[in-house]
Amino acid sequence: MDKIRKIIREYVEEVLSEDYPSSFNFSEFNSIKSYNGKLKYANERLQKLGSGSARVVYKVDDEKVLKIAKNKKGIAQNSVEVEGWLQNYGIVAKIFESDNDDFWIEMEWAKKIAPKRFKEITGVDIKKLWSYLFYDKSNYTKTMGLTKEEIDYMNENEFVADLISFIHDRDMIYPGDFGKISTYGEVMREGSPSIVLIDFGLSSSVYYDYYDKRQKARF
Repeated sequence: MDKIRKIIREYVEEVLSEDYPSSFNFSEFNSIKSYNGKLKYANERLQKLGSGSARVVYKVDDEKVLKIAKNKKGIAQNSVEVEGWLQNYGIVAKIFESDNDDFWIEMEWAKKIAPKRFKEITGVDIKKLWSYLFYDKSNYTKTMGLTKEEIDYMNENEFVADLISFIHDRDMIYPGDFGKISTYGEVMREGSPSIVLIDFGLSSSVYYDYYDKRQKARF
């Protein structure tokens, strides 16, 4: 059985490597056990797109990026993003492949966007969205500087409705990064430009376990 598993694993690694530069081999990459070792390997072979406190993102091609965990926080966030049922939400970037231990995940590549482009596609101002998320979080007791007309518009906006549904269903910490333009990217869906979440691993459990346990009573 172990021999069969090895053969299957080697085949999968070979297939995965086909879309990567010739210098990048998943068999070699997966054999590296340390965070720093994996990052060093990727740094030398792939284009780095960005880095946060928990993960580094690399471009694979015009369809995919590779997210590699820098620490346990990164693994926890990868674990959230690879949950299969999240792919039922059209508002999130697609996940293609992942490591069994969630060291890395392959995600749909999305173009970086400016606030102007965000509004063009969604009809929503990113700053107003941040205020609206606070408004939602306060159970509608604080207007957060929004006018009644702005609140009514947000209530009827399809993108906002999808985002709020995702946040509540998945028990996400918000408004947090959901008010940052860097959390979103542009992709093509059924021939039309769409805005999707490209960073959605910060669930409440991840936040309390790895970021700020002391704040739990405040939420």
